[in-house]
Amino acid sequence: MNRRAFFGPPVSLAMVSILGILALSSGFLAAQATVSAGPLRLYEVKTVYIVPSSDDFARLLKSRLEQWGTVKVTAQMEEADALLSCETESRIVPAKVVVKVIDAQVRLVDRHSQKLIWSTKKSTSWDNRLADEIIDQLKKDRERSYNNY
Repeated sequence: MNRRAFFGPPVSLAMVSILGILALSSGFLAAQATVSAGPLRLYEVKTVYIVPSSDDFARLLKSRLEQWGTVKVTAQMEEADALLSCETESRIVPAKVVVKVIDAQVRLVDRHSQKLIWSTKKSTSWDNRLADEIIDQLKKDRERSYNNY
């Protein structure tokens, strides 16, 4: 029996080398695509969708973001770069006078990758002050994000 007929046509060393290079380069390109698909940097966020909440605090944050004007708040999730969610919890703290403390955790997530871009957790006894502190923190962190780039 003819060996060539059994094993097929002879494969040259050049062809094997080319196939090897193609296989390695396609893996490298796939790895590059994976790395570049990470979340946006904070300073890259231009539009934000506020995730609906039964809490009035989310509306207060929306108002503060609109007053800031650097980031546009959109009513359509599909138009947003990032999603902002807010969870609040109220608790009573005994003191000379009973004080209601509000704990808020705010998260900004990349809409496409669903990865966290920014978050903060703050507490205070006044809704307005808490919203101002959160937006001030966002402004500082956004500026820091831009300067570190």
